[in-house]
Amino acid sequence: AEQFVLPFKNLFNDSYCKDISTKVRSQLALKRKNGDFVGSFACYGYLKDPADHNKLIIDPEAAEIVRCIFAWKIQGMSAERIAEHLNEQGILCPMEYKRSMGLKVSTNFRTNGKAKWFPVSVIRILKNEIYIGVTTQGKVTTPSYKIKRLVEKPESEWDRVEGTHEPIITQDVFD
Repeated sequence: AEQFVLPFKNLFNDSYCKDISTKVRSQLALKRKNGDFVGSFACYGYLKDPADHNKLIIDPEAAEIVRCIFAWKIQGMSAERIAEHLNEQGILCPMEYKRSMGLKVSTNFRTNGKAKWFPVSVIRILKNEIYIGVTTQGKVTTPSYKIKRLVEKPESEWDRVEGTHEPIITQDVFD
């Protein structure tokens, strides 16, 4: 009798996992569609609101660096030169800045010593609509609860909501 019970238990447990996964996915999708921030960490320049972790508030110190990055780009500086300038001034890159605030961030790309600003980090900031008050989420997904590999979704399927938080820069500056 024991040999028949185990397969049924496995089937039941698998069904339970699938059901929970479906419920969690639908709740997160609903939050994203409503413009609630569902990421683990706020984007550089923002903090999670202590009163509501699904809302973003401006981090004055990092926001000033974001404004400088856009101003330097408008003045004609390349992403490479902006990254060099930030490193020369001793400005902490986004990951090191988060660490300095006591957040436990990790990455597969970290080498020995302190992480630095790279042109790709600058470009990522310059292209991110979050700085004009737009929350864009749901860019990647997993095929199912059993497969942890991330799959990029087409831009038409992203959850993009305008006016979800206070912008750091104006639309004109972003453009």
